[in-house]
Amino acid sequence: MSHMADSFKATQYRFAAHIRNPDAEPAPEQIEDRRMAIYRDLFFNNINGTLKNAFPVIRSLFTEDTWQALVRDFMIKHHCKTPLFVEIAREFMAYLESERLSDDDPPFLKELAHYEWVELALSIHEAEFERTPLADEDCLTLLYQQSPLAWLLVYQYPVHQISIDNQPTTPSDTPVCLLVLRNESDEIKFIELNPVSARLLELLSQGLSGKEAAEDIINAMQHAQPEVVKHGARQLIEDWIERGILLISRQ
Repeated sequence: MSHMADSFKATQYRFAAHIRNPDAEPAPEQIEDRRMAIYRDLFFNNINGTLKNAFPVIRSLFTEDTWQALVRDFMIKHHCKTPLFVEIAREFMAYLESERLSDDDPPFLKELAHYEWVELALSIHEAEFERTPLADEDCLTLLYQQSPLAWLLVYQYPVHQISIDNQPTTPSDTPVCLLVLRNESDEIKFIELNPVSARLLELLSQGLSGKEAAEDIINAMQHAQPEVVKHGARQLIEDWIERGILLISRQ
């Protein structure tokens, strides 16, 4: 019985190895090639389709042959830790980060993959949209939490502008700050922030009040007009509250 179990397990491993890399790994001898071809195509097409849907911009940058070679390389080198197709996109990012070896890939590929994955991740996030309106109070005196449906992203490349006709070869001179959120209509929206407004959001999310965050920025910038910074901070905070990006802490 043990020998039969070992033999079956060995057949399973050979089956899986052949599915991932049919050019290098022979199929189990007892399985007809016509049947193996069905499994080969099924697995590849499912992975391929999932990645094309999750990363449409990346897919557009590659020829069909180069893209299929990328998908095959992912199947060969990366051993996914989940059977769920909704997690395949996350696994693909891990592959790009630690296993992908190609000097021909664009330098922004990893960041673009993360940017595209965020849209999928937020679209299936289990949190519900929430808004905490201001009462008769000064938003600079309050404390906040960042909504779980609003993520601050910082990149070296302008990933939100990349297309077939716009492929930067060097990083931007300043960080590219993007705020991505899922709104009350379950739409995914991206907002470009400058480094100062991104820092404001970061400070508020760390537990500083609006006044404390503004003063931190004033001191860091050695700004000659503190009231201008505070006025700008107030406008941003009020907008973020209205959009549900910031939630007022009322403990």
